[in-house]
Order: sequence, then structure tokens, then C-alpha cells
Amino acid sequence: MKIKYYFKEMRIKSWLKNSFVFFPVIFSKELLQWDKLLQAVVLALAFCFVSSAIYVLNDICDVENDRKHDVKKNRPIASGKISIPSACILAIGLMIAGLGMAFWINLSSFIFVVIYLVINILYSKWLKKKAPIDCFCIAAGFVLRVMVGGTIVSEGVSEWMFLTVIALSLFMAFGKRRGELHSYECGDTRNVLEEYEMKFLDGTVFMCAALCVVFYSLWAISHETGFVYTVPMVLFIVLRYLLLVFKGRKDADPTTLILSDKMLLIFSGICAIIMLIMLYGTQMMAVLISFWN
Repeated sequence: MKIKYYFKEMRIKSWLKNSFVFFPVIFSKELLQWDKLLQAVVLALAFCFVSSAIYVLNDICDVENDRKHDVKKNRPIASGKISIPSACILAIGLMIAGLGMAFWINLSSFIFVVIYLVINILYSKWLKKKAPIDCFCIAAGFVLRVMVGGTIVSEGVSEWMFLTVIALSLFMAFGKRRGELHSYECGDTRNVLEEYEMKFLDGTVFMCAALCVVFYSLWAISHETGFVYTVPMVLFIVLRYLLLVFKGRKDADPTTLILSDKMLLIFSGICAIIMLIMLYGTQMMAVLISFWN
């Protein structure tokens, strides 16, 4: 059925990135407030639709280059499974849905989503060809997701969370470019890769990884829930991800790397569970005690 090609074009697997919206809600200890949880879900869905619209727009702009690529030629638009007029209608519909959901929550989140949309339209048309601003555009998308989540919590986004997310986002973005440069001779068609050098990307990836761990450590120290004890596990997760990037996995896409590596998934899951217990253990125990009584 043709509908499956529309879902494929929307890159639903990449919706995992929109979990960043939940970070401020989780770490402000407001996740168990049902109104905040509902708002966070709506905002995450808004980003899912808008980010999918950007993927569609990007594939429309890159259709000729994608047809020359060994892997990207199989994408629905490049392969002709979805016509360009139909893709345009899909992109517009997703944008309207996403912007409408963000506006329904509050004006601030709507403005952040609009900024995200503008940055990514500029990225699709021009900025993706300019190094290193292309990676900063990718990182801005993750930061804006967190900022949108911060619009519905009382404390907003802390300075250390902001810096940690920036470093983490740049780490993933430059790691992705390194993977693409590694496969450049195998047919990658990104023009921006001609502006990058492997030594530069190696150094930048290491720098961003180190900054990510340092900023997280400082954030953990400032947090009252004992997050400092999660620093070794976060360091392991960063190093494992770094290892996968340098092993030359195909294009080093963050979502693909995370979902395809069992060790990374297991330790990330364990770390997330430990953090949730630290944040919500007392509240959950109180709920269970009141339920049994």
C-alpha cells in the first residue's frame, strides 16, 4: 500500500529524538502531574510532526542527489514512490498539525517550534552546505526541544542542563558528520563533506564528548537528588557511543547507533531507571502505601 511509503518518508524511527522535550518535566520532578505530562506528550507530538515535515522538505530539495546515492536512492521520493506534489502536501499538513498543537499548549512553545522550523528550512536550503554551521543547526534542534519542554515547568531549563544538551547535541552532530565523511568515498553526496577534514572532526568529537561529561557532572553535583553517582554510568555511555562512531558505522546516525547496539541500549535503560528512582522513588512509595492502605 502507498500509505506505508508516507510513514517511511516521515522517518518515524527518528521521533526518538523528540524525547528531549520530556527532559525538563522529568528533572523538575513534575512528570507525575498529569496536566504537565499531557502537555509534554502534546509538545513531543508537535515536534514529531514538524520534524517529519522537515525530513520531507529536505528530501524534496535533495531528490536529485539522493538518486545518485547507493542507499538514499531507495527513499520514497527519490525512488518515485511518492510524487513531489504529494510530498509537498504531506509536508504542509504535518507543519500545520505540529504548529497547531504547539500553539494550543502556550505561545512560548509555539514560538520555539516556529524558530525550529525556520532554522531547519534555512538548513535544508542553504546552511547544510556550510561547515560547521550545519552541525550547529542540528544541535539547535535538540536545544529547542528542551526549551519547549521548559515552557511548561515551573523552574524552566537550568543553565547546566542547557550546556549539557548543547555539548551532547554537538557531539552527536559532529559524530554523524565523521561517519558520513568516512563513507564519503563510498558514494555519500553531501556537499558539505568537502569542507571537513577527518582530523578536525576527530578532535571536535572528542572535545564535545568531554564537554558533555564535564557539564553533566557539574549539573549532577548541583542536583540535590544524588545524581553525581550516575556520572560513571553516563561516562560509560558516552564512551560506548564514541567507540561506535569511530568504528565507522554507516553515517553514524544517532538514532540508528542507539537502537542497533544492545550494550548501549541496556546501559542507557539502566541509567534512566536509576535516575527515575532517584527522582520519583519517594513519591511512588507514597502512592503505593496509600493504595494498599
